[in-house]
Amino acid sequence: MSIVNDILDNGLSAASISPSVKQSHFGELPILTVNHKTCTAAISLQGAHLLFWQPSTETSPVIWLSEKTFFKKGTAIRGGVPICWPWFGQLGNPSHGFARIVEWTLDSCKEDANGVDIILSLTNNPQTESYFAKPFKIWSTIHVGKSCEVTLSCQGNFEATSALHTYLGISDIDDVTVKGLGNTYQDRLSVENKPTINGQLTFNQEVDRIYTHAENTLTINDTSRTIELTNINASDVVTWNPWTDKAKAMADFDDQEYKKMVCVESACINQTLKLSPTQKTSYGFKIKLV
Repeated sequence: MSIVNDILDNGLSAASISPSVKQSHFGELPILTVNHKTCTAAISLQGAHLLFWQPSTETSPVIWLSEKTFFKKGTAIRGGVPICWPWFGQLGNPSHGFARIVEWTLDSCKEDANGVDIILSLTNNPQTESYFAKPFKIWSTIHVGKSCEVTLSCQGNFEATSALHTYLGISDIDDVTVKGLGNTYQDRLSVENKPTINGQLTFNQEVDRIYTHAENTLTINDTSRTIELTNINASDVVTWNPWTDKAKAMADFDDQEYKKMVCVESACINQTLKLSPTQKTSYGFKIKLV
């Protein structure tokens, strides 16, 4: 059994939100499970976190979840699409912001023949104010079906940085090529993995990089499938794979799992999200197989 199957099986006897969506608990967290004719998926209310997405045509998830991740209150989930907000990286405490470790509210759940659409929201409250004092409201809009779309919309009177920290499932990291990244990037490691071909990335060591002028549409190719990721209003693309040493150092990540995932993340880092208290500022992505 895999953790994906465990989550889906756990939701079978849970309360129904809609014909294809049920709400249950997995570990300490409230979870929505999706069993639709087009796909299976799950979302944690903590973090409005899309845990995995697997089209019905596929034998493994396209959005990937670690077998060793924790499902604990206040602890980030390893895999899926963590929402880094209102800061990316070490710009505040906790790292990558607080949005991914607090519980959001389920606003709506609708479905039709094309899939399931879920909206979750988070407003400043006593828990968030321990991390960040300013008022805000954010929404995560998630569509899962034959394709997958995540949009983050924000309101407030400040500037924010953010990333949709998407973990993609692959057959083998040695065979992966990410195309469409552009030529300019900021390397976050001391030992750079220089691209052999400008705008493309292959992997033979740890990679942690922010591309600043990527194309709107990227492709992630491996031997089993090609994933197309389209950015919407994102100024940056983050690429990450922990490789061998960092994988071994992470308690919520199996030593060999670095071979089965790659992060390609829609982000707003070098061009911040300039928020308004009355208008929504939004960005996101769409993923499909081609």
